[in-house]
Amino acid sequence: MAPPPPARKYGAPLFFCSFAPKSSSDAAEVVLGGGGGASSTGVANRLLLVRVEDNAGVKGGPHKERLESDPASELHTGGVTAVGGTLVPTKDYFIAVLSGGDGLVKYRLKSGEGDKKEFQKIDVADREKLKSFKQAEIKVATSDSTGTHVAVGYSSGKIVVYETGTFREVKSFDPAKHSEVLPEKGGVMNLCYTPCDGKLVVVRDNGTAFVWDHAAKKKTEKKESKKKSAEVAKVPGDGGMYRGCCSFEGGDGSSLFCLGVNGKDRRSKVSMWCVGGRGTGARRLVSRHAHNSAITALAGCSGAEQGRGRLVATACSEGDICIYSADHKMAVLHRVSNAHMIFVTNLAFSPDGRRLVSCSADAGARITNITKTGRQVGMEHNIFLALVALLLALLLSAVRVYLRQ
Repeated sequence: MAPPPPARKYGAPLFFCSFAPKSSSDAAEVVLGGGGGASSTGVANRLLLVRVEDNAGVKGGPHKERLESDPASELHTGGVTAVGGTLVPTKDYFIAVLSGGDGLVKYRLKSGEGDKKEFQKIDVADREKLKSFKQAEIKVATSDSTGTHVAVGYSSGKIVVYETGTFREVKSFDPAKHSEVLPEKGGVMNLCYTPCDGKLVVVRDNGTAFVWDHAAKKKTEKKESKKKSAEVAKVPGDGGMYRGCCSFEGGDGSSLFCLGVNGKDRRSKVSMWCVGGRGTGARRLVSRHAHNSAITALAGCSGAEQGRGRLVATACSEGDICIYSADHKMAVLHRVSNAHMIFVTNLAFSPDGRRLVSCSADAGARITNITKTGRQVGMEHNIFLALVALLLALLLSAVRVYLRQ
């Protein structure tokens, strides 16, 4: 298979990517964040707004579009780097996770001179506003489907749900109070809301995963508190360390979620799980090989249009990207080898499921177009099986004729 076109390079390691708020199918834009960290490195920390353009000379396929080489807008973030973030649905802003002590920052894109879009900082949730931030480092943030709440994971393992508009604390999770289910040690690495917004799928940096039902009522009796927690369901082990998560609604209304699994043999897989009832844990539905190296990023898309259905994407330490159809037993739609020179740091689908943006520590970012559907892959598989069956029938017929002679 021919190698893909090279990714666009933007001069510094990239750690955050997302489609811009209000980004449409016809005028797609992405936000990229990264830099060199501490200002003493001499590498600028920036947020970039980059437009998606047609890839001249490429007709169709997963590489028919690319990012423009020059950002449409940029914002220097001083001595701190955007290391993560979340697009807030129904809102005109996104929330960035900044390293170096600035916590969470809301940014929107406003029209400047000549209708040029510019980044505007509209709110900062620093150590004074976020009480939990005083004791630990923010590792990840994710918004619910309505944009009402944002869940924040800390290096201490604590999770806090805040109101998106005011950053007022709504509910918190303390791993020390669930030691009968979870080991206390382990910071939060990945978070995602289930479709009902009442549960959070959590992946920790020690390789374990669990589902926190933050809508469940707390137990009050001491005897009950010694039993298995009704708020937390630990995900069983799957032969490796979990990395990355996404969630979407099943056809029967159940909550499904996907996890990346990095095995001891350095190979990785992606598995789909069903969230059980309170206290019943999680059940694995399907598992598929992902990469011959460790998964470093995972993303999902539940609201895909035009028959694409629910999508999952993984990327690995060798720079490869793979896109799957969650509606067809994780059938592979696209596999892009050497999409980036080194490990991929982040992935994000466009809201319509037509595009995937990826970024890497090699300072590169790229667009992958999803041009296949799970139904098409299923039809191709069925046609292949039919051709194999026809070939076997012809061979058997030829053998019978030969034996009769």
